[in-house]
Amino acid sequence: MSVTAALAQADFPNRPLKIVVPYAAGGGADQVTRLISLRLGERLKQTVIVENRGGGSNTIGMSVVAKSPPDGYTLGLVTPTFLMTQSMMKQHPYDTMKDFAAVAMLGDAPLFLAIPSSLPVNNMKEFLAYSRAHQGQMNWASGGSTSTQGLAGLQFSAMADLKTTQIQYKGSSQGMTDLLSGRVQFMFNPMPSIIGHVKNGQLKVLGVASSERVSAYPEIPAISDTVPGFHMAGWFGLVAPAGTPTAIVERLNREIGDIIRSAETRNSLIESGLEPRIMSTADMGKKLHAEYTKYAKTFAEVGIKPE
Repeated sequence: MSVTAALAQADFPNRPLKIVVPYAAGGGADQVTRLISLRLGERLKQTVIVENRGGGSNTIGMSVVAKSPPDGYTLGLVTPTFLMTQSMMKQHPYDTMKDFAAVAMLGDAPLFLAIPSSLPVNNMKEFLAYSRAHQGQMNWASGGSTSTQGLAGLQFSAMADLKTTQIQYKGSSQGMTDLLSGRVQFMFNPMPSIIGHVKNGQLKVLGVASSERVSAYPEIPAISDTVPGFHMAGWFGLVAPAGTPTAIVERLNREIGDIIRSAETRNSLIESGLEPRIMSTADMGKKLHAEYTKYAKTFAEVGIKPE
């Protein structure tokens, strides 16, 4: 290591940091990132800016991260979509597994099935009956096929034998707008994007896409109770450009881990419907590689080819 590099690490951070969120503002990913960025800024005694760069199934925002200097001052918020896009795009702008370094996991984000309150159903059995009575008329919102929302909707429709239409958006906030207005009839989304609209009576939540009920909302049944075998998991994490010094990456991992361990942040995450998750950089790296391989295999098996 050069003397200059060593001094830069010892002085880290000496200016504001940036976290790129590859989704539009207002969605669940944005909300979680802003919570963590505020706490991280307090611990590092530096401003942590959140920059929304939605579109391109995450690739616009993550391209910014990949091309940023590997100095720890630019991070990217990642979800499973981050690991899917390379299997879906012929002209992919970066190498998902080579151009980034794992920094920290934030939490698991179970997906919940939400519908407008105006839809005349109140549970999963009624929803399935209604959907089958309106085959071909049910539209649902997603962030695209290369997203957990998209995979959840496609898998759910297939396993429940429903003929539905996917309406794709740049971010969950735009999809949520159409869900609230009734232009789409259902949507899979993490609870942070849903909970406020449930509390004010605009949305109903019928089930969770995890294999069992989640601790924060034990009253919400697992969708697999009515559609056996259905399961789709989401999560949030942070990455940095490849080549970011190990000492800086490990420092960020420790700071974020301490933030998530704090009762205040942990409770905020749980109340938002997330399951806090702490991982070492090595374990997170293994998780990213394993899920990247899994999604590539899944797309190949169902015959989805890069476009």
